[in-house]
Amino acid sequence: MLNSMSAWVIFNGFLILLIFFDFVVFSRKEKEIGLKSAGVLTVFWTIIAGIVGVFIFLLGNSQLGIEYVTSYVAERALSIDNLFVFLIIFNYFAIPNTLKQRALLFGIMGALIARAIFIALGVALISTFSWFLIVLGLFLIYTAYKLAFKHDTEVDPSKNVVAKFFSKFIVVTKKFDGHKLFTRLPSGALAATPFLLVVIVLGSTDVVFAIDSIPTVFGITDNAFIVWSSNAMAVLGMRPLYFLIAGLVDIFRFLQYGLAAILGFIGVKMVVEQLFHGAHIISEQADIFLALAIIVGVLTTSILASIFFPAGKQNIEKN
Repeated sequence: MLNSMSAWVIFNGFLILLIFFDFVVFSRKEKEIGLKSAGVLTVFWTIIAGIVGVFIFLLGNSQLGIEYVTSYVAERALSIDNLFVFLIIFNYFAIPNTLKQRALLFGIMGALIARAIFIALGVALISTFSWFLIVLGLFLIYTAYKLAFKHDTEVDPSKNVVAKFFSKFIVVTKKFDGHKLFTRLPSGALAATPFLLVVIVLGSTDVVFAIDSIPTVFGITDNAFIVWSSNAMAVLGMRPLYFLIAGLVDIFRFLQYGLAAILGFIGVKMVVEQLFHGAHIISEQADIFLALAIIVGVLTTSILASIFFPAGKQNIEKN
């Protein structure tokens, strides 16, 4: 049922409706989202994701339902790392707070398109070359190592290749003109606004993150519908989540280690299952429950550790 054309049409129609609703209702006005509103919207999008999960349970089976929940939780956890990078991008471009939610919405649109392409490619490669899952698993293990032990690589928006390439062919103004992507110069010539550059950098940055996150979900499930629906729901919830955690960037100091552990676990799981021809620790369904428990447990532990063992005053002052 879930892999039928009707399921894809219904879900994608629902997704388009949600995006339209987000544009018209939540992002209609240029205003800053407060902590309370961000919390309410985060709960709202989580409930929507939960409703999708209920339908997957009902129309599919319990295993597909657990695979969806596990994939969604993993994607949501990894999206936190994305949001910290978005914070750096916003600070670099000095974007007004009132424009951030619209910029994030455009960025999310680009993220959905990028992930759809990566998922389609991933499904095609995996269905043709089963050993490709080993490659993805090894890539996740390497990514986990970098995340845990290499802290010297910082994001520099000024070196974004896509933005630099774009700036060579069109004039970019120094001032924002609301959420307009283009504006007219006094001479009448058309020029791009810094807002357009922000959107471009956000979109191209998420392409990089998608390279990490999509293999993660393929390590949990090989069902294309589950991969796409869990990704789409996690991405839609990124905007309010950004405003919820933007002021807490210095608190979650152990989060990157938690994310590294999650990536490493899924990477090892992918490699072992392929090398031993689909072998499972307990059973296929029980292993999904185990994966969900490990992901939630590691994420919760890293957050609680960050809260109960905060960085010293000197580290906070440096940040």
